[in-house]
Amino acid sequence: MILLIGPGAVGTVLATHLAAAKRLPLKLYVRERSLAAMQAVSELRVDRPGKTPPLQAARPGLTTQLDLHGVRYLFLCVKYPDLDALLLQLPPVPADCTLVSTLNGIAPLRLIRERLPRARIVPMTVMFNGQLLSPLHARITTKAQVLIGSDDDTLLGAFEGSGLQTQRADGDSAVWGKLLINLANAVCAITHTTFRDLLSNDDLRAIYVRVLDEAVGLLDVAGVPYQLHVPLPYPWYRQFILHGGPLPWWVAKIKNGLRDGAYPSMVADVEQGRRTEVDQLNGEVLRLAQAQNMAAPVNAGIVEQVHRMERGAQPPSFLTPKELRLRLGG
Repeated sequence: MILLIGPGAVGTVLATHLAAAKRLPLKLYVRERSLAAMQAVSELRVDRPGKTPPLQAARPGLTTQLDLHGVRYLFLCVKYPDLDALLLQLPPVPADCTLVSTLNGIAPLRLIRERLPRARIVPMTVMFNGQLLSPLHARITTKAQVLIGSDDDTLLGAFEGSGLQTQRADGDSAVWGKLLINLANAVCAITHTTFRDLLSNDDLRAIYVRVLDEAVGLLDVAGVPYQLHVPLPYPWYRQFILHGGPLPWWVAKIKNGLRDGAYPSMVADVEQGRRTEVDQLNGEVLRLAQAQNMAAPVNAGIVEQVHRMERGAQPPSFLTPKELRLRLGG
């Protein structure tokens, strides 16, 4: 059985595909305060991009008890700020139970491994953009795809026939690969720009490549494997971003289903005065640099600026791409 904790946007998308696949029994863990709203819903639903009809599946059983008896896979789909409290509430994890972390970045995996050193933990890198529209009803704007850091055939086949594509990854390499791509989020947040701006504006492209160069250089020095989510080696990818003209945006638009006005969630976080994920993204590069007794001035500048905006007055004062590029040393 699969027990899924956290049926928010990502959790609802995964649960709908799991329920549609019918490969393994599924149960959703929900909080008491959310139980009535979810009991009122008879089915799971995911609206898909374009003219693809929505995916619907009968709502699985709900539980408010963290009982791991008979649970083969425990899907963790909560947000990072809620993870520590959840891990403290978990009962002992059975030896035959695998924890599947769907959270972004390396920090959640590090925390889970610290709290549960004997547990079997598998990273699942979510490659779709999901939005929760109502209880157990989500929307995705990109292709449904996950990368799973395991060779467990049962887990890899759990979504078969549902329309969600799974791909095997080597350990944490896909997590690092997505983190590299997500280093763009803070660049957009500081400048209040979209993905299209990032891949079209010369200053933003130059900033993004400098951020990436620094991170990739540190990963190489540390011997940490990473799996880019593009079919290009990094030296070619950086040249494509810098000198590809309109192609990077068109590739992202077609491959990932991005719309013209789409922007990272960190843009909205800064706009609305919420705490961002910058420490779990660019901050992870700083942690890596510290471990190697090296500096990461570009990512440090990004983190410092986002923190300044988090602490500052509302509405925040955004920088132009040119201003940010100059602050980071050109």
